[in-house]
Amino acid sequence: MNENDRLPLIPRHLLKGGLTWSATDRLQVGADMQANSAIYLRGDEGNDISAIEGYAVLNVYGSFVVNDRLKLVLNIANVLDAQYESFGLFGEASEVLGDEFDDTRFVSPGAPLAAWIGFELTR
Repeated sequence: MNENDRLPLIPRHLLKGGLTWSATDRLQVGADMQANSAIYLRGDEGNDISAIEGYAVLNVYGSFVVNDRLKLVLNIANVLDAQYESFGLFGEASEVLGDEFDDTRFVSPGAPLAAWIGFELTR
């Protein structure tokens, strides 16, 4: 298989991994990462146009058990605020956005840095 035999939207390389550490009986912290190599846009089955660049995203999380019924959780997604595109296709930009737009590439940005705190309550 040569470079021009890649299916659109399927990266040649994909790596996922994670690690969770129990610091104490009540505190857990962890991280996970996903890395994708470049992908071709949907509609570019011949791999004729430059691909969307690869990317890596790091997420961290933690939890703290307050008591038998209550656990606090923290999640931070894309902790390094990586700027990336995760999807792309070709279309008629002028039909959607107006005649002044002539780029036929539509790309979807990846999820930005986000954080949330929550709790888990059990009976």
